[in-house]
Amino acid sequence: MEKVLISIGSNMEGRRQMALARHLLSRCFIGIRFTRTLTSPACPGEGIYSNMLAEFDTDMEREKLVQKLKHLEQQMGDTAELRREGKVMMDIDILRYGDEKHHLADWERPYIKRLLRYAMKMVLALLLALPATAYGAGTADVDLLGRAIEYYQGGKYHESILAFEQLRKDYKLNPRFMAYLGMSYYKEMQYEEAVEYLRQSLPELKAYSPHEQAVYTYSCAESLFHLERYAEAIKYYEQALPLVTGNDRGDVLFHNAFAHYLTQGDTDEVVKLFSEALEAYKSATATATPLQVARLRQTETMLRGLKKG
Repeated sequence: MEKVLISIGSNMEGRRQMALARHLLSRCFIGIRFTRTLTSPACPGEGIYSNMLAEFDTDMEREKLVQKLKHLEQQMGDTAELRREGKVMMDIDILRYGDEKHHLADWERPYIKRLLRYAMKMVLALLLALPATAYGAGTADVDLLGRAIEYYQGGKYHESILAFEQLRKDYKLNPRFMAYLGMSYYKEMQYEEAVEYLRQSLPELKAYSPHEQAVYTYSCAESLFHLERYAEAIKYYEQALPLVTGNDRGDVLFHNAFAHYLTQGDTDEVVKLFSEALEAYKSATATATPLQVARLRQTETMLRGLKKG
């Protein structure tokens, strides 16, 4: 599933068109969330624009989503002929698909910036499980959530922890933000806290992409491994295994093999896991990192020693 942010605009019969857009988009995308509508002057001769934003989750590929939205524009009366006259019955653009931003110039438009701030309050209300007064959330909280996400995505994990923990004092974080907090603790090598938050979030993340699930699950396993809780770590390595391929699969098998070795000693299962890790690494040497190349060599050494024993 990918999170999508779209802009919706019209300079023809704005109130009716915005209502129609809400109706049709709600039928197409379950759980879609809309901001309020803003009106603003368009270019000379183009009347008054009505604009709003909407956010939803979808498993539709971006190209197919673009086609779907263009079809909805046509349903709402938009034509090339009208556009040439400066008349926009309906314009729906993808501003963000997953982690990728689109229509970058639109992000700088004043009405988009205003709507984005309203959308952030909507995110606070709908994704942080706020109380009934959530839609009146203060600007400070809106800004804090934005900074927390930016810190995490920018690799500033200590700052991310401080920001998300501050939000947790008043709000219940949604599962993805709980995972962000757990990952931040993992990156800061605070493994007890990492396990606490990653364990809470993982059962609620089944709808997310296999890659994203794998990152959180593997990090939970690694945190438990560092805490020398090897039997618990094995459970999460095994949960991560179906979610990964290539060198990532090699990493999961490599660490799972060590967890088994440290709990069971030299067994056939350990030899099997190291052998599978070696096979995974060798199948993807072209994209291996220096660390993964080192692990490949270490796996070969381990197998020679185990087989001799």
